[in-house]
Amino acid sequence: MFQKLTNALEGLRAITQFDRVFFTLCQRMLGRRLGWTIYAKGRLKFLVDHLAGDQNGTRDCIAGPMYRELFKEMQMPQQLRLLDLGANGGGFPLLCLDLGFALSELTCVEVNPFTHSRLSLNIRHNVGLRAKVLNVAVGGHSRQLTLSFPPGGTDFSIYGAKDGAANEEAIIEVLTFDEVMSRGFSDGVVDLCKMDVEGAEYEVFLGDTADSLRRVHYLIIEIHAAEPTKQDALLRKLMSQGFERIKTSSTCDDVHLFVNRQWVD
Repeated sequence: MFQKLTNALEGLRAITQFDRVFFTLCQRMLGRRLGWTIYAKGRLKFLVDHLAGDQNGTRDCIAGPMYRELFKEMQMPQQLRLLDLGANGGGFPLLCLDLGFALSELTCVEVNPFTHSRLSLNIRHNVGLRAKVLNVAVGGHSRQLTLSFPPGGTDFSIYGAKDGAANEEAIIEVLTFDEVMSRGFSDGVVDLCKMDVEGAEYEVFLGDTADSLRRVHYLIIEIHAAEPTKQDALLRKLMSQGFERIKTSSTCDDVHLFVNRQWVD
């Protein structure tokens, strides 16, 4: 009961960060069984499916401090080249727009086809057709996986995808980091990469298929729990690519900001 009350209060606080608060509250109260809610903030408008858990990865990404506070530590151009790995409903690119950045090049990667459909709508509406919105996974080597997908959520992992009565299967292509960079950017250079891939970061970076990471200026990455030796290996790999950790989120100690000291525009 206490947790439900806490969640409700957090949801209310988040809603007040957006425009048309009364309208949004009416949507939530009168349309709870539908789940779909349209949020607006300035020129931004985006769809969230509360029944699928989108609010945690889309709405709260914009309203909360977890990523927003990290931008104070970065010096970036107003025209951003952005790579979003584990994009969910598009909250991070929309946060960049809300902060006043323009997105000259954008590539979003989201593995869940259901979530990807809402990501596509949100990105196409707010960014336009120039953005690349890929329904793939990122991994250490190219392959195809048959996975069972829930309707949404923020904690889907390519390792823990289980069969379920409400889940549907799909064949998903897995691309390496280098392949995503090649497919997503004409010159392979990005100002900022945000990465939240539910444990696949180890597979991605501990192999030999992420050489183009050197061409990323800032990296925001959620490093999920693993054996200390594995975490140390990941940190050493990032250091070998020229990265230095400059801040950890004050609200999530798994989210870290790195800067590439060897990066050259």
